[in-house]
Amino acid sequence: MTFLLALALFTPADLKSGPQVGSTLPGPFEPLNLNGPDAGDESCLYCKFGNIPVVMVFASKPSDKLHKLVGELEKAATAAKGEVGACLVVTDTSPAAQKALKTFADDAKLQATIVSVIDAARLKDYELSKDAEVTVLIYSKRVVRINHAFKPGELTDKAIAAVTADAAKHYAGK
Repeated sequence: MTFLLALALFTPADLKSGPQVGSTLPGPFEPLNLNGPDAGDESCLYCKFGNIPVVMVFASKPSDKLHKLVGELEKAATAAKGEVGACLVVTDTSPAAQKALKTFADDAKLQATIVSVIDAARLKDYELSKDAEVTVLIYSKRVVRINHAFKPGELTDKAIAAVTADAAKHYAGK
């Protein structure tokens, strides 16, 4: 009951973004990866992660709160037992955004989290809301288990803590 209450508090009912809980992910997409083994190349994150537990964050642009969220998700992924996936996909493909994201990935020493960029039009099958600044899909076996969507200004420290707790539980198989 507490989990459902937390989910209700941090996912406004009036904002739907991305595949909803119980839905299968729509399929492959190839963002430009800015870090990790495929840095500098376009490669499919959907394909890379396969059926393992994954936290996939979609965002319209880099921000301090987004960096904080990704940093916390990185900790959860590196603490997880077994193979898990984590990624940040940003739809602002400008050189300035790419530079900021690459600097963030390097400074944060991200090991488990892939940071990438892709034009929003190439994600149309994912049905990301134009009103969502950040959409978090927590899934395994390519089925969405938890979906958090945030309008601008809604990604607060409390929301970050809730998403991180959901990610840790998901990685632990709970």
